[in-house]
Amino acid sequence: MPKFAHQAKQKTRFRKWLLHLISIILILISVGLIFHNQLALFALRTFQPHLSVTSVKEAKGSSQKANYNWREVGSLTASQILRARINEGKAQFIGFISIPDIGLSVPISNGLDDLSLSLGAGTMFADQVMGQGNYAVASHFIQDDAKLLFSPLYYKGQVGQKIYLTDLNQVYEYEATDYVVAQPTDVQWAEPVPGKELVTLITCNYTADRGRVIMQGRLKRTMTWQDAPESIQQTFTADNRWIK
Repeated sequence: MPKFAHQAKQKTRFRKWLLHLISIILILISVGLIFHNQLALFALRTFQPHLSVTSVKEAKGSSQKANYNWREVGSLTASQILRARINEGKAQFIGFISIPDIGLSVPISNGLDDLSLSLGAGTMFADQVMGQGNYAVASHFIQDDAKLLFSPLYYKGQVGQKIYLTDLNQVYEYEATDYVVAQPTDVQWAEPVPGKELVTLITCNYTADRGRVIMQGRLKRTMTWQDAPESIQQTFTADNRWIK
C-alpha cells in the first residue's frame, strides 16, 4: 500500500474515533444534566421545613439582613435547589402560605435571596406584616413539576380561591379577587392600597423573565391558630408534619 494511502486511512480512523469519543461525551453530559435536574426536583419534593412558634419568633426578630432587590432574582436552577437543600438549616421561616384548592403550601421567609426562593416564598418588602397593608410574596414557577413552589398558582390559580397565611400564632384568610398575567415592570400590584388589607402572590409564567402571574386577595377574617378549624390548619401541610 502506498505510504500516502496508509496515512489517509489512519487519519480516517482517527476522525471516526474522535467523532465516536465526542458522541460519548455529549451523551454523558446530556444524561448528567437530566439526572442533575431530576435529583434537584427530588430534593425539593422531599424537603420538609420544620417550623414552631419559637423558631418563627426567632426568625422574625433576627438581625440577619434580607435582600429585597427583586431585580436580582433570576430563573431557578437545579444547582440552586441542591445548594439550598444543603444549606436549609440557615433558612429563617416566618410562616406559611397555602391555597388548599390548588395544593399550594410553602414556607415564607423574609426577602428574595436564592435560599428563600429555592425552598419556598419570600416577602418583597421589609417590615411587611401579615394581615396588614399589602402582604406581597414571590416564589418560583417550575415548568417540570406543577406541584412545587408557586407552580400551582400558574397552572390552577383562579379568582375566588381562599388564600391562607399563618405565623403559627394567627391565621389570616383571604379571598382571591384578581388573577392576571402582567409584565415584570408592573410592580404596582405589590404596592399598598389605602383602606385595603391585601395579599399579593407573584411568580413567573412560562416565558420566565418576560412575564409574571399575579394573584391578589382581600382579607376576609383573622383567627388565632388555636381557634382555627383543623381543616384550615391542615391546609398548610397535608398531614401537618412540618408544624411542630
